[in-house]
Amino acid sequence: MLQPAFPFRQILDELPIGGLLLTPTNRLRNRCLQVFGAFQPASTKNWAPPAVESLQGWLDKLWFELQQKQWPPAMRRVLNREQCQLLWQACIDSTLDKGLINTQQLAGHCDGALAQLFQWCRIEQLENAEEVLKPHWENTGLQSGDYPLFELLPAFQQKLAQQNAITQDQRDLLILQAFEEGQLARLPQLSLAGFVQSSPLNDKLFAAAAEKIMPFGIPEAAANSLKVSRCHNLEEELQQAARWAATKLAQNPDASIGIVVNNLGQCRAQVEQIFARVLEPQWFSPTQPAYTLPFNFSAGTPLAKTPVGSASLDLLEALVDSFDYSTLRNLLFSPFWGDEGAPEQHLRSALMRRLQKLELREIPGYVLRSWAEKLAEELAPESPLPGQLNQLGDWARRWQRAPAEVWAQRFSDLLLKLGWPGARNPNSQEYQQLVLWEQALESFANLSEFTGALPLRKALQLLRQIASRSPFQAETRDGPLQILGVLEAGGLAFEHIRLVGFGQQQWPAPPSPNPMLPILWQKEWKMPRASAERELELAQQLTQDLLNSSSDVVVSYACEEDGVGQSLSALFGSPAPADWLDSDPLQAFYETLEKATALEKISDEALPPLSADECAQVRGGAGVLKAQALCPLNAQLRYRLGADSFMQPGLGLSPAERGNLIHEMLAAFFENCKTSRQLVEMTPEQRKLQINISIDAAIGRLKRKHPELPQAFWSLEKSRLGDIFEQWLPLELARPQFEAAQIESQTTVNLEGLTLTLRLDRLDNLTSADQEEQLIIDYKTGQTSVSDWLQARVREPQLPLYALFLPNVKGIAYGAVKNGDCKYLGTGELTHSIKGVKAVGDSQKNPEVEFGNWDQLTQHWAQALATLASEYKTGYAALRFDRPADNENQKNLWPLNRWPERQS
Repeated sequence: MLQPAFPFRQILDELPIGGLLLTPTNRLRNRCLQVFGAFQPASTKNWAPPAVESLQGWLDKLWFELQQKQWPPAMRRVLNREQCQLLWQACIDSTLDKGLINTQQLAGHCDGALAQLFQWCRIEQLENAEEVLKPHWENTGLQSGDYPLFELLPAFQQKLAQQNAITQDQRDLLILQAFEEGQLARLPQLSLAGFVQSSPLNDKLFAAAAEKIMPFGIPEAAANSLKVSRCHNLEEELQQAARWAATKLAQNPDASIGIVVNNLGQCRAQVEQIFARVLEPQWFSPTQPAYTLPFNFSAGTPLAKTPVGSASLDLLEALVDSFDYSTLRNLLFSPFWGDEGAPEQHLRSALMRRLQKLELREIPGYVLRSWAEKLAEELAPESPLPGQLNQLGDWARRWQRAPAEVWAQRFSDLLLKLGWPGARNPNSQEYQQLVLWEQALESFANLSEFTGALPLRKALQLLRQIASRSPFQAETRDGPLQILGVLEAGGLAFEHIRLVGFGQQQWPAPPSPNPMLPILWQKEWKMPRASAERELELAQQLTQDLLNSSSDVVVSYACEEDGVGQSLSALFGSPAPADWLDSDPLQAFYETLEKATALEKISDEALPPLSADECAQVRGGAGVLKAQALCPLNAQLRYRLGADSFMQPGLGLSPAERGNLIHEMLAAFFENCKTSRQLVEMTPEQRKLQINISIDAAIGRLKRKHPELPQAFWSLEKSRLGDIFEQWLPLELARPQFEAAQIESQTTVNLEGLTLTLRLDRLDNLTSADQEEQLIIDYKTGQTSVSDWLQARVREPQLPLYALFLPNVKGIAYGAVKNGDCKYLGTGELTHSIKGVKAVGDSQKNPEVEFGNWDQLTQHWAQALATLASEYKTGYAALRFDRPADNENQKNLWPLNRWPERQS
């Protein structure tokens, strides 16, 4: 059993009747009680608990005793952290010109600074703080106006008086006063164990509370063995620590082992992952039911980051009625909301995919509800999801400002009516998180007096703050392995202890004085984190206690920190190197797999052929043939199995949306100006008017999709489109006579049994003396290349496919509509030439196949496109790329086509 490092039983034996053993932490106090109970004889049925208290628990009991006596100074409320924070923020709002101030952070600094002034006995009353501190201002030559704390103190004092409240530090001062006035009986002896340093106020309290003070330190360990492990980084340090602990446990499963991690709170998740990987590798198996890991952590996880806390907050955030994709994905697939049955999960998956296709930066609530209703009718008519989303929307509209206690009741009712936390029974950890969540809601409700009526966003922000400050510590059985922070390890003894993260840049910790107090004061009064000298003194004491806590000590450090090389902290001297550990169960398993007999690989380049229904309506149109040309397997994955990728939403418009604007602008213009004669006969003013009308029509459609963009943005976009149109117009005016016969028209074709739906940007009739000619135009705003039409596997089949099914077409062309580089790029046999549209023979540069005329080229297209269609129809799915760049451009499909694994 884990023992206190100080002589606990001896202290209790020597403690007089009425005396008290005091520890700095509740963890150490509980350990003392456990050890005491373990040493009671089995025949003893009942025994009185020993006189052991933690410092905070002792002060709480003393304050309760004073209130029970109805001592007048004690008849006030003691504010907790959240309540003090709100009072400080209210003072900042009413006193300071906030500007760019982070009020939450400033309030925290002010609260910490005031606590230091009380704990270091620099002030006793807020009323005379200015007078008491005046000599210190004069001695240093500083001005109180340079520090916001002192401008805020009068307002803070006033708000405390209005609430008949005090801070915890003021409570401690009143307890001291009660001892001095005889309101609290003095103890015969106060034994202090496990304390490294204490504040002057605590020292005064101890002296006033007892006739005799007996401090007990940690005795030096006999035959102490210290070794050092030099690692590359923190991850390697933790791996070595976990393997070391596994080795010690294998030698003696009952040995007490301590892992002390410097700054454990900042890397707790990484520590848990690595220790679980080494000690509990089955914990990562998806088929393994969740369970509590068999080692104890001193640092908890914020409730807001636990599964239950995070899911609850996400569900409440739905009241904002606007979602980003990440939040919505977590919400829809949360195990704590909704039925886990296949129809419900299918509906939610389909809803998420449909919303992703919209590529919105934020999804408005009405869009989410509309699509949920449409898809539910088709996929899951019995699903409660549309009704729940409509209820959320109704609450979002009706619930306005309210006190915190009303919001807490609303939040609780919302979660209950939405079926939270799901239909399944919670496991042990989830149940504990649910209990802590209820406590967080209760703490939030208790803020009503300090907040007044809150809007929704502020209420959610405060609740999230409380959840972020509420540590969740899973209740675990008392195992042999303890993972602790530096302060939590104080006062405990281990058979083996390993110290992680003790490089020279991390230990001693760098100073971090409070910005709300003059640094000169903090250094002079030796306040926490004030100077390098004080941090060195503290680190020396903690280091000595850690080294004395076991006879077997290993300390490790990372040889590089933030890109700078470092060595072991000088406080540990020059110990001998520790053994290097190379293996753990999971690593050994990987090595076994690598050494195993290689599996036989069988090439499988075919999927089942398309069914008749799949052939009757092929999704993707000409894009299917393009994908088949670039990589057959990726084509099957994308268009048959639905492995779509979605553009990451960002600020403004996406490249695709900007391209669509140009398409719609040109389509709107040529719908009203179909012939070259109309274009030539228009006056400049008429053209300008028609251009503006076309641009407004194009922008109007997109505006509805992006209501968040301001009018100034659309004005700039209109100016950009106008500039591009002015560059494109001369190309149209320079062309021979034409008529825009089809604009944004849709047609259906059948190729090798595949029914493809095609959409044509523009089809022009060209005037010719002896025959009717047509030119297909496809607008492009990105990179284009005519050579893609001339390959053995046609890489851009869209326009060639149109040409095959429109018999009068004699040319195809890209309309490259790009700012500063507008032009036609095409090939064909036209009676009247168009700049950029070359004859077939002139279009070829190092061709794979040579074509002498238009007929030969169309025959090649007919054969090549038929081959691609036949491949797709029969399920040909080889992982072969027409060009290496095609692989790089389709990295999003690597998890499915497993390209990286195939190369190893």
